[in-house]
Amino acid sequence: MVKQLGLFDQASFNITRELKECMASVVAGSGLSREEFLERMNELADRFGVRLMKGNGRGLTMATFEKWLNPADKEHIPSPTVLPVFCQVGGSIAPLQVMAGPVGAMIIDEQDKVLLQWAREYQRARDARQKMKKLEAEL
Repeated sequence: MVKQLGLFDQASFNITRELKECMASVVAGSGLSREEFLERMNELADRFGVRLMKGNGRGLTMATFEKWLNPADKEHIPSPTVLPVFCQVGGSIAPLQVMAGPVGAMIIDEQDKVLLQWAREYQRARDARQKMKKLEAEL
């Protein structure tokens, strides 16, 4: 369920600059050079049949990759189909979080997923204990 944002709480739907800054930060924090990062993206995309660029190009070029990471470049924006490959290579889901934020959603990792499942089960157990107490009081 998506939480509806208030009129004055709404984040901007223009996430281009923030997405590009986030992606550049992921690359910088990856421990890889931009060339290595690009090479791994191309390898992973090729292995899974993901097209990183439009047209007849075999893979993503360094020139386009640099434009994707440049917040001042408003013309070259990575497609959403590229982001899973990018996130896998970068070891970060932060770019997906940038995309989900304006609609009030949040992307969680495996650890948070387990924590959320635990919290739901804890809530169910607490509710069951409360019901049992009410039934016991009626006995």
